[in-house]
Amino acid sequence: MADEDEHMQDDVDIEESDEDPDEDGDEGMMDDAPMQQPEPVEEDGAIARRRAIQAIMRDQSTSDQDKRLQIQALMSGGRTEVAPPPSPVLPENNASCVHYERNCNIVAPCCIRVYGCRICHDELSPAGHAAMNRFLVSQVVCKLCNTTQQTSNQCINCKTIFGEYHCSTCNLWMSQSKKPFHCAKCGFCRVGGADAFRHCDECCMCISIGVYADHQCFKDKYKNNCPVCREDMFSSRQSPQDLPCGHAIHAHCFRKLAGFDYRCPICKKTVVSPQSMAAAWDARARDIAEHPMPADLQRIVDIMCNDCETKSHGLNWHFLGIQCPNCNSFNTVVEQVLSSGADGNTNGANQNQNLGNGSGT
Repeated sequence: MADEDEHMQDDVDIEESDEDPDEDGDEGMMDDAPMQQPEPVEEDGAIARRRAIQAIMRDQSTSDQDKRLQIQALMSGGRTEVAPPPSPVLPENNASCVHYERNCNIVAPCCIRVYGCRICHDELSPAGHAAMNRFLVSQVVCKLCNTTQQTSNQCINCKTIFGEYHCSTCNLWMSQSKKPFHCAKCGFCRVGGADAFRHCDECCMCISIGVYADHQCFKDKYKNNCPVCREDMFSSRQSPQDLPCGHAIHAHCFRKLAGFDYRCPICKKTVVSPQSMAAAWDARARDIAEHPMPADLQRIVDIMCNDCETKSHGLNWHFLGIQCPNCNSFNTVVEQVLSSGADGNTNGANQNQNLGNGSGT
Protein backbone atom coordinates (compact mmCIF):
# COMPACT_ATOMS: atom_id res chain seq x y z
CA MET A 1 0.00 0.00 0.00
CA ALA A 2 2.87 2.35 0.78
CA ASP A 3 4.35 1.75 -2.65
CA GLU A 4 1.00 2.48 -4.27
CA ASP A 5 0.64 5.72 -2.31
CA GLU A 6 4.10 6.85 -3.34
CA HIS A 7 3.32 6.04 -6.99
CA MET A 8 0.07 8.03 -6.86
CA GLN A 9 1.91 10.95 -5.30
CA ASP A 10 4.47 10.91 -8.12
CA ASP A 11 1.59 11.16 -10.66
CA VAL A 12 0.10 14.13 -8.86
CA ASP A 13 3.45 15.91 -8.82
CA ILE A 14 3.88 15.37 -12.54
CA GLU A 15 0.41 16.77 -13.29
CA GLU A 16 1.02 19.81 -11.13
CA SER A 17 4.33 20.48 -12.83
CA ASP A 18 2.63 20.33 -16.24
CA GLU A 19 0.05 22.89 -15.18
CA ASP A 20 2.61 25.26 -13.72
CA PRO A 21 5.81 25.09 -15.77
CA ASP A 22 8.76 27.41 -15.22
CA GLU A 23 9.70 30.22 -17.59
CA ASP A 24 12.21 28.13 -19.52
CA GLY A 25 9.68 25.41 -20.09
CA ASP A 26 7.03 27.93 -21.15
CA GLU A 27 9.37 29.46 -23.73
CA GLY A 28 10.18 26.05 -25.11
CA MET A 29 6.54 25.20 -25.56
CA MET A 30 5.82 28.53 -27.31
CA ASP A 31 8.67 27.87 -29.76
CA ASP A 32 7.33 24.46 -30.67
CA ALA A 33 3.58 25.42 -30.77
CA PRO A 34 2.08 26.75 -34.04
CA MET A 35 1.44 30.54 -34.31
CA GLN A 36 -2.22 31.55 -33.76
CA GLN A 37 -3.89 33.56 -36.58
CA PRO A 38 -4.86 37.19 -35.68
CA GLU A 39 -8.55 37.91 -35.33
CA PRO A 40 -10.18 39.26 -38.53
CA VAL A 41 -10.87 42.73 -37.12
CA GLU A 42 -11.35 44.41 -40.51
CA GLU A 43 -13.77 41.73 -41.70
CA ASP A 44 -15.82 41.99 -38.53
CA GLY A 45 -15.93 45.78 -38.93
CA ALA A 46 -17.28 45.47 -42.48
CA ILE A 47 -19.98 43.07 -41.31
CA ALA A 48 -20.94 45.45 -38.51
CA ARG A 49 -21.16 48.38 -40.92
CA ARG A 50 -23.29 46.36 -43.32
CA ARG A 51 -25.69 45.41 -40.55
CA ALA A 52 -25.85 49.03 -39.37
CA ILE A 53 -26.67 50.20 -42.91
CA GLN A 54 -29.43 47.60 -43.18
CA ALA A 55 -30.88 48.79 -39.89
CA ILE A 56 -30.85 52.40 -41.14
CA MET A 57 -32.62 51.44 -44.38
CA ARG A 58 -35.31 49.53 -42.46
CA ASP A 59 -36.07 52.50 -40.20
CA GLN A 60 -39.41 53.85 -41.51
CA SER A 61 -39.35 56.88 -39.19
CA THR A 62 -36.28 58.39 -40.90
CA SER A 63 -36.48 60.40 -44.11
CA ASP A 64 -34.47 59.40 -47.18
CA GLN A 65 -32.24 62.46 -46.77
CA ASP A 66 -31.43 61.59 -43.14
CA LYS A 67 -30.78 57.99 -44.11
CA ARG A 68 -28.23 59.09 -46.71
CA LEU A 69 -26.50 61.36 -44.19
CA GLN A 70 -26.35 58.61 -41.56
CA ILE A 71 -24.95 56.09 -44.05
CA GLN A 72 -22.40 58.64 -45.28
CA ALA A 73 -21.26 59.34 -41.70
CA LEU A 74 -21.04 55.60 -41.03
CA MET A 75 -18.93 54.91 -44.12
CA SER A 76 -16.62 57.89 -43.52
CA GLY A 77 -15.86 56.73 -39.98
CA GLY A 78 -16.93 60.04 -38.48
CA ARG A 79 -14.45 62.11 -40.51
CA THR A 80 -15.49 65.75 -40.90
CA GLU A 81 -13.46 66.26 -44.08
CA VAL A 82 -15.74 67.09 -47.01
CA ALA A 83 -14.72 66.00 -50.47
CA PRO A 84 -14.53 68.78 -53.06
CA PRO A 85 -17.56 68.97 -55.37
CA PRO A 86 -17.16 67.10 -58.64
CA SER A 87 -16.31 69.08 -61.72
CA PRO A 88 -19.14 69.54 -64.20
CA VAL A 89 -19.32 67.02 -67.01
CA LEU A 90 -18.67 69.02 -70.15
CA PRO A 91 -20.81 68.27 -73.21
CA GLU A 92 -19.45 66.54 -76.26
CA ASN A 93 -19.04 68.85 -79.27
CA ASN A 94 -20.58 71.70 -77.26
CA ALA A 95 -24.18 71.18 -76.16
CA SER A 96 -26.64 72.52 -78.69
CA CYS A 97 -29.94 74.04 -77.57
CA VAL A 98 -32.94 74.27 -79.88
CA HIS A 99 -35.06 76.19 -77.36
CA TYR A 100 -33.10 79.42 -76.81
CA GLU A 101 -30.53 81.53 -78.63
CA ARG A 102 -27.68 81.97 -76.15
CA ASN A 103 -23.89 81.78 -75.92
CA CYS A 104 -23.68 79.73 -72.74
CA ASN A 105 -24.67 76.35 -71.39
CA ILE A 106 -25.83 75.75 -67.84
CA VAL A 107 -24.52 73.37 -65.19
CA ALA A 108 -27.47 71.43 -63.79
CA PRO A 109 -27.34 71.70 -59.99
CA CYS A 110 -28.90 68.26 -59.54
CA CYS A 111 -26.51 66.12 -61.60
CA ILE A 112 -23.55 68.49 -62.32
CA ARG A 113 -23.90 67.92 -66.04
CA VAL A 114 -23.85 70.60 -68.72
CA TYR A 115 -26.98 71.20 -70.82
CA GLY A 116 -28.10 73.87 -73.25
CA CYS A 117 -31.00 74.88 -70.97
CA ARG A 118 -33.34 73.48 -68.33
CA ILE A 119 -35.66 72.09 -71.03
CA CYS A 120 -32.75 70.23 -72.64
CA HIS A 121 -31.98 68.75 -69.22
CA ASP A 122 -35.55 67.55 -68.69
CA GLU A 123 -35.80 66.09 -72.20
CA LEU A 124 -32.40 64.34 -72.24
CA SER A 125 -32.31 63.05 -68.65
CA PRO A 126 -33.13 59.38 -68.06
CA ALA A 127 -36.65 58.40 -67.03
CA GLY A 128 -37.37 59.11 -63.40
CA HIS A 129 -34.84 61.94 -63.09
CA ALA A 130 -36.44 65.00 -61.48
CA ALA A 131 -36.98 68.20 -63.45
CA MET A 132 -34.26 70.79 -63.01
CA ASN A 133 -34.84 73.73 -60.68
CA ARG A 134 -33.99 76.80 -62.75
CA PHE A 135 -33.58 78.99 -59.66
CA LEU A 136 -30.72 76.85 -58.25
CA VAL A 137 -28.42 77.21 -61.26
CA SER A 138 -25.17 78.83 -60.09
CA GLN A 139 -22.68 77.99 -62.88
CA VAL A 140 -22.57 78.40 -66.66
CA VAL A 141 -20.10 77.36 -69.35
CA CYS A 142 -19.18 79.73 -72.15
CA LYS A 143 -19.83 78.16 -75.55
CA LEU A 144 -16.92 80.02 -77.16
CA CYS A 145 -14.05 79.36 -74.69
CA ASN A 146 -15.54 76.57 -72.49
CA THR A 147 -14.84 78.54 -69.32
CA THR A 148 -16.90 77.41 -66.31
CA GLN A 149 -17.95 80.38 -64.18
CA GLN A 150 -20.58 81.83 -61.90
CA THR A 151 -23.85 82.91 -63.50
CA SER A 152 -23.76 86.30 -65.22
CA ASN A 153 -24.41 87.70 -68.68
CA GLN A 154 -20.77 88.11 -69.76
CA CYS A 155 -17.93 85.61 -69.93
CA ILE A 156 -15.14 86.39 -67.47
CA ASN A 157 -12.55 85.09 -69.97
CA CYS A 158 -13.52 86.13 -73.53
CA LYS A 159 -16.08 88.84 -72.58
CA THR A 160 -18.79 87.27 -74.75
CA ILE A 161 -22.34 88.42 -74.01
CA PHE A 162 -24.39 85.32 -73.29
CA GLY A 163 -27.84 86.61 -74.21
CA GLU A 164 -29.68 89.68 -75.45
CA TYR A 165 -32.08 89.15 -72.57
CA HIS A 166 -30.85 87.93 -69.19
CA CYS A 167 -32.85 87.40 -66.01
CA SER A 168 -30.68 86.73 -62.97
CA THR A 169 -33.70 85.51 -60.98
CA CYS A 170 -34.83 82.84 -63.44
CA ASN A 171 -31.30 82.17 -64.80
CA LEU A 172 -32.61 82.73 -68.31
CA TRP A 173 -30.62 83.82 -71.35
CA MET A 174 -32.37 84.30 -74.70
CA SER A 175 -32.87 86.66 -77.64
CA GLN A 176 -35.24 89.60 -77.59
CA SER A 177 -37.21 88.30 -80.58
CA LYS A 178 -39.89 86.69 -78.38
CA LYS A 179 -40.17 89.76 -76.15
CA PRO A 180 -39.40 88.10 -72.82
CA PHE A 181 -40.28 89.84 -69.55
CA HIS A 182 -40.16 88.95 -65.88
CA CYS A 183 -43.41 89.06 -63.91
CA ALA A 184 -42.72 89.50 -60.21
CA LYS A 185 -46.21 88.27 -59.28
CA CYS A 186 -45.92 85.10 -61.36
CA GLY A 187 -42.37 84.62 -60.09
CA PHE A 188 -40.67 83.91 -63.41
CA CYS A 189 -40.25 85.12 -66.99
CA ARG A 190 -42.85 84.96 -69.75
CA VAL A 191 -42.74 85.83 -73.44
CA GLY A 192 -44.91 88.08 -75.56
CA GLY A 193 -44.07 91.50 -74.13
CA ALA A 194 -45.08 93.02 -70.80
CA ASP A 195 -47.36 95.52 -72.56
CA ALA A 196 -49.45 92.68 -74.07
CA PHE A 197 -50.33 91.07 -70.72
CA ARG A 198 -51.98 92.01 -67.48
CA HIS A 199 -51.62 90.02 -64.27
CA CYS A 200 -54.86 88.83 -62.67
CA ASP A 201 -54.49 88.50 -58.91
CA GLU A 202 -57.54 86.23 -58.66
CA CYS A 203 -56.37 83.77 -61.31
CA CYS A 204 -52.70 84.30 -60.28
CA MET A 205 -51.64 84.47 -63.93
CA CYS A 206 -50.65 86.93 -66.63
CA ILE A 207 -53.54 87.15 -69.12
CA SER A 208 -53.54 88.68 -72.57
CA ILE A 209 -55.08 92.13 -72.55
CA GLY A 210 -57.21 91.08 -75.54
CA VAL A 211 -59.26 88.68 -73.38
CA TYR A 212 -58.59 90.10 -69.92
CA ALA A 213 -61.86 92.07 -69.73
CA ASP A 214 -64.01 89.05 -70.66
CA HIS A 215 -62.16 86.20 -68.93
CA GLN A 216 -63.80 84.36 -66.03
CA CYS A 217 -61.84 84.61 -62.78
CA PHE A 218 -61.30 81.46 -60.75
CA LYS A 219 -58.92 81.20 -57.81
CA ASP A 220 -55.64 79.68 -59.03
CA LYS A 221 -57.37 78.53 -62.21
CA TYR A 222 -54.11 78.14 -64.10
CA LYS A 223 -52.28 76.35 -61.31
CA ASN A 224 -53.57 73.05 -62.63
CA ASN A 225 -52.51 70.55 -65.25
CA CYS A 226 -53.88 70.78 -68.76
CA PRO A 227 -56.75 68.25 -68.95
CA VAL A 228 -55.41 66.93 -72.28
CA CYS A 229 -51.59 66.74 -72.04
CA ARG A 230 -51.40 66.91 -68.19
CA GLU A 231 -48.60 69.50 -68.28
CA ASP A 232 -48.58 72.22 -65.63
CA MET A 233 -50.16 75.26 -67.28
CA PHE A 234 -48.80 77.83 -64.84
CA SER A 235 -45.14 77.27 -65.75
CA SER A 236 -45.74 75.90 -69.25
CA ARG A 237 -44.07 77.49 -72.27
CA GLN A 238 -47.32 76.94 -74.21
CA SER A 239 -50.05 79.55 -73.93
CA PRO A 240 -53.29 78.59 -72.14
CA GLN A 241 -56.79 79.27 -73.45
CA ASP A 242 -60.00 79.95 -71.55
CA LEU A 243 -63.03 77.88 -72.51
CA PRO A 244 -66.55 79.39 -72.36
CA CYS A 245 -67.27 77.29 -69.28
CA GLY A 246 -64.35 78.95 -67.45
CA HIS A 247 -61.90 76.05 -67.46
CA ALA A 248 -58.46 76.46 -68.98
CA ILE A 249 -56.63 74.31 -71.52
CA HIS A 250 -53.56 74.68 -73.70
CA ALA A 251 -54.40 76.42 -76.96
CA HIS A 252 -52.67 73.74 -79.06
CA CYS A 253 -54.37 70.98 -77.04
CA PHE A 254 -57.75 72.62 -77.65
CA ARG A 255 -57.16 72.60 -81.41
CA LYS A 256 -56.44 68.85 -81.27
CA LEU A 257 -59.45 68.20 -79.05
CA ALA A 258 -61.80 70.14 -81.33
CA GLY A 259 -61.04 67.67 -84.13
CA PHE A 260 -63.09 64.91 -82.47
CA ASP A 261 -64.98 66.40 -79.49
CA TYR A 262 -66.90 69.65 -78.99
CA ARG A 263 -67.06 69.48 -75.17
CA CYS A 264 -64.88 70.61 -72.29
CA PRO A 265 -62.92 67.58 -71.04
CA ILE A 266 -63.64 68.62 -67.43
CA CYS A 267 -67.30 69.65 -67.17
CA LYS A 268 -68.53 68.30 -70.58
CA LYS A 269 -70.14 71.60 -71.56
CA THR A 270 -70.11 72.54 -75.24
CA VAL A 271 -67.09 74.75 -75.94
CA VAL A 272 -68.51 76.12 -79.22
CA SER A 273 -71.00 78.96 -79.11
CA PRO A 274 -74.73 78.03 -79.39
CA GLN A 275 -74.98 80.06 -82.59
CA SER A 276 -72.20 78.00 -84.20
CA MET A 277 -73.69 74.71 -83.03
CA ALA A 278 -77.27 75.54 -84.11
CA ALA A 279 -76.78 74.19 -87.64
CA ALA A 280 -75.28 70.95 -86.33
CA TRP A 281 -78.15 70.48 -83.85
CA ASP A 282 -80.74 71.09 -86.58
CA ALA A 283 -79.08 68.52 -88.85
CA ARG A 284 -79.08 65.99 -86.00
CA ALA A 285 -82.79 66.60 -85.34
CA ARG A 286 -83.62 66.03 -89.03
CA ASP A 287 -81.71 62.73 -89.06
CA ILE A 288 -83.62 61.54 -85.99
CA ALA A 289 -86.97 62.51 -87.50
CA GLU A 290 -86.16 60.63 -90.70
CA HIS A 291 -84.96 57.49 -88.89
CA PRO A 292 -87.34 56.65 -86.05
CA MET A 293 -86.41 53.87 -83.65
CA PRO A 294 -87.97 50.41 -84.20
CA ALA A 295 -90.71 49.46 -81.76
CA ASP A 296 -88.57 46.93 -79.90
CA LEU A 297 -85.82 49.53 -79.31
CA GLN A 298 -87.98 52.42 -78.23
CA ARG A 299 -87.28 53.92 -74.80
CA ILE A 300 -88.81 56.63 -72.61
CA VAL A 301 -86.10 58.28 -70.57
CA ASP A 302 -85.22 61.15 -68.24
CA ILE A 303 -82.21 63.25 -69.28
CA MET A 304 -79.98 66.05 -68.05
CA CYS A 305 -78.45 68.65 -70.35
CA ASN A 306 -74.73 69.27 -69.82
CA ASP A 307 -75.00 72.73 -71.36
CA CYS A 308 -77.93 74.34 -69.50
CA GLU A 309 -78.01 71.77 -66.64
CA THR A 310 -81.80 71.34 -67.10
CA LYS A 311 -83.43 67.99 -66.36
CA SER A 312 -86.19 66.80 -68.70
CA HIS A 313 -88.59 63.90 -68.18
CA GLY A 314 -90.39 61.43 -70.44
CA LEU A 315 -88.47 61.93 -73.70
CA ASN A 316 -88.04 59.48 -76.55
CA TRP A 317 -84.58 57.93 -76.71
CA HIS A 318 -82.65 57.69 -79.96
CA PHE A 319 -79.17 56.31 -80.56
CA LEU A 320 -78.21 59.55 -82.37
CA GLY A 321 -78.97 61.59 -79.27
CA ILE A 322 -81.75 63.23 -77.26
CA GLN A 323 -82.38 66.94 -77.76
CA CYS A 324 -82.81 69.19 -74.73
CA PRO A 325 -86.24 70.93 -74.92
CA ASN A 326 -84.81 73.96 -73.12
CA CYS A 327 -81.72 74.91 -75.16
CA ASN A 328 -81.98 72.53 -78.19
CA SER A 329 -78.58 71.02 -77.40
CA PHE A 330 -77.87 67.36 -78.01
CA ASN A 331 -75.17 67.40 -75.31
CA THR A 332 -77.34 65.39 -72.95
CA VAL A 333 -77.00 62.31 -70.76
CA VAL A 334 -79.62 59.71 -69.80
CA GLU A 335 -80.37 59.66 -66.08
CA GLN A 336 -83.16 57.08 -65.95
CA VAL A 337 -85.07 54.73 -68.24
CA LEU A 338 -88.81 54.93 -67.55
CA SER A 339 -90.01 52.31 -70.04
CA SER A 340 -88.64 50.27 -72.92
CA GLY A 341 -89.97 48.23 -75.84
CA ALA A 342 -93.37 48.28 -77.49
CA ASP A 343 -95.09 46.89 -74.38
CA GLY A 344 -93.64 49.63 -72.16
CA ASN A 345 -91.71 47.33 -69.77
CA THR A 346 -89.24 48.99 -67.40
CA ASN A 347 -85.78 47.46 -67.13
CA GLY A 348 -84.36 49.93 -64.66
CA ALA A 349 -80.68 50.35 -64.07
CA ASN A 350 -79.50 47.86 -66.68
CA GLN A 351 -81.14 49.88 -69.45
CA ASN A 352 -79.61 53.03 -68.02
CA GLN A 353 -76.13 51.53 -68.25
CA ASN A 354 -76.67 50.29 -71.80
CA LEU A 355 -77.96 53.63 -73.09
CA GLY A 356 -75.19 55.68 -71.56
CA ASN A 357 -74.72 59.16 -72.98
CA GLY A 358 -77.82 60.62 -74.59
CA SER A 359 -75.75 62.57 -77.10
CA GLY A 360 -74.59 59.36 -78.75
CA THR A 361 -70.89 60.37 -78.42
